[in-house]
Amino acid sequence: MSINNILMLTQLVLSLFLIIVVLPQESKQTQTQVFLEDSDSQAYFKPKGKEAFLKKTTRIIAILFFINAIALVTVMK
Repeated sequence: MSINNILMLTQLVLSLFLIIVVLPQESKQTQTQVFLEDSDSQAYFKPKGKEAFLKKTTRIIAILFFINAIALVTVMK
């Protein structure tokens, strides 16, 4: 296997993980509807449990996805 194939496979796996992690998250519109009466309470709202885990995981996978994409472009030149 060449490095191109390894990076392409990694990109495919990362993209699938990113889709799996993003889909179960609630949209911001849903969260803002909960606090529509009092906008100051949004500053104190912090995601807990599953929401916090999904948010952190999304950030990590997205960073890895973009690093891998840059590496893939660099190797293909």
